[in-house]
Parts: sequence; C-alpha cells; structure tokens
Amino acid sequence: MDFLKKCKRLHIYALTLLCPLCVFGCSQNKQPKSEFVLNAMSFNMKFENQTGGGDPIHTWANRKGGIAECLNNYNVSIVGTQELEGWQYDELMSLLGENWSGVGLPRFTIDSERSSILYRNDVLEYLEGETIWLSETPSVVGSKSWDSSLPRILTYGKFLHKASNQEFYYFNTHLDHKSTLAREKQLEVILSYMEKYSDYPELLTGDFNMNIDAEQFKPMTDKSDIYGNTFEPFLDEFGENMKTTHGFNGGIKGKPIDFIFYTKANLTVESTQIIHDLYEDRFYLSDHYPVFSVLKLNKIDQQEK
Repeated sequence: MDFLKKCKRLHIYALTLLCPLCVFGCSQNKQPKSEFVLNAMSFNMKFENQTGGGDPIHTWANRKGGIAECLNNYNVSIVGTQELEGWQYDELMSLLGENWSGVGLPRFTIDSERSSILYRNDVLEYLEGETIWLSETPSVVGSKSWDSSLPRILTYGKFLHKASNQEFYYFNTHLDHKSTLAREKQLEVILSYMEKYSDYPELLTGDFNMNIDAEQFKPMTDKSDIYGNTFEPFLDEFGENMKTTHGFNGGIKGKPIDFIFYTKANLTVESTQIIHDLYEDRFYLSDHYPVFSVLKLNKIDQQEK
C-alpha cells in the first residue's frame, strides 16, 4: 500500500510540473490576428440601355458572365463600379451570389446609373456610408454644378475587415466627361469628404476621365505626400502600356484614366494589374480594363482597437 501511495504522489507531482509547460506551450501556439490584405478593383462596366443600342457584339448579355468570373477569379474583396444601370446591377448581383453585397444610390431619383461599391460580405462588413452629389449642394439628389454634363456622384462607406478587425473607408466615383472645371471641382468635393475620415486607412477608386498629369487633377496630385495611386510603384514595369479605356477595340499602349488612390501613411501597395482578359476568348469585359491592386496595412499593431 505504501508503494501505491508513493506512486500516486509522484504522479501528482509530475502533473504539477507539466501543467505550466502545457499552458505556456498553448499560449505560444495561439493563432495571431490575420493580416489586413485587401484586393481592390476599379471597374467601369459600361452602361447599356435595356432597349438595346451600343456595341452589337460586346453587349451586356455577352459580358456579364465574364465580369462575375473576373471578380471571383482575382479573389476581389471590394470593387468600385461605374456606369451600371439599375437592371445591370441587379443581374450582376444575382450572378455573383449570396457572398456579395453592394451599396450606392442611383444618380437620379429613378433607378438609373450608379457608382456602387460591391464587396465580399464574408470578408468585409459594411458599417455606414452614403451617396453624395458632386455639386455645390452634395445632399441634393440629382444636383450638378460647374457645367457638369450630368449629375456625378460619390459613394463611400466605412468597412470592417473581419479577419484583422481593421476598419477603413472606401470611396468610389465617376467624374464628368466633358467639363474640365467640373472634374476639378468634383475632385475637391471628394477630398473634402476624405479629409473627414483621415484617421482611417482610405481608398478611392474611379473613372476620372483624365490622365494623372492633367491640370484638373491637381487637387489630388498636390497632396502626393498623403495620397498615392497604385500605379506609382510599378511605373517602370508598365512603361507605356497603361491604357485603361479602349472602346471595345483593345490595345494596351496609352495612359490610364481609371485609378485606385490610397493613403500612404497606413497602406502599402503589393501589386497592381490592368486586366486584359477576354471572356470566352472573344468578349471584352467592358470598354474599360479593370484596375486591380493588392494592398496591405503598414502597421497593424497601431490600428488595433
């Protein structure tokens, strides 16, 4: 019996030594919080009247499957869209399925063209946001100023990146295609809203209808210490092959008018592509090429809640 008691005491003693080691080991193996990695895209998807017209080959019916395939193939987390009519938006969301959601109002009171933000709801959570009009009266639906040919809008939102628990702001727009003054002033309105949320990482996607060296781009380019565009780190690689709009005629040589801007203080660009894919080896996805960038948060420890 004495022998058995001694064995029990030795067993208990061994466990008391091992348990702290087990606890230490378990804490060491605890999974760290995931990195903030965002796969962002700017994509003018080309409006189409439901009654027809436009390019007879590259119709929405022939392109929409390729657009949905593109977003999934490139594992896009969030995309700023331009030119989608309401019925096109509905059809695309149906193709994308339940893992996708979207935000953004049409630019008129009727169900018209919009600059929506589409996002993976299993990756991101939409927290708040709105659509504003790029005019002297941003809250007035359908308003326009500065000889803008059409009402132009900005859709923006605050999002939560679920895996890293990081919050950020995403802005998406489409500037006027005729008035140079309107483009400059519209950009000033956008920046005034972005400055409200400058404590957060920010991205701006859009069809700006001008090259980066245009005089009307100066409200943004004069703030190059704050905002960068995702082409900048790779200009040598792109060379002259930076065309993003092609009118369904293809080609790669030229300058972009579609951009992704980001806050340099807290985001780093890992890669940028202009996507030239054809759907079913014959259909351009749009009359614009999508711009796709992968971004990371610079210092995740400073962004944690």
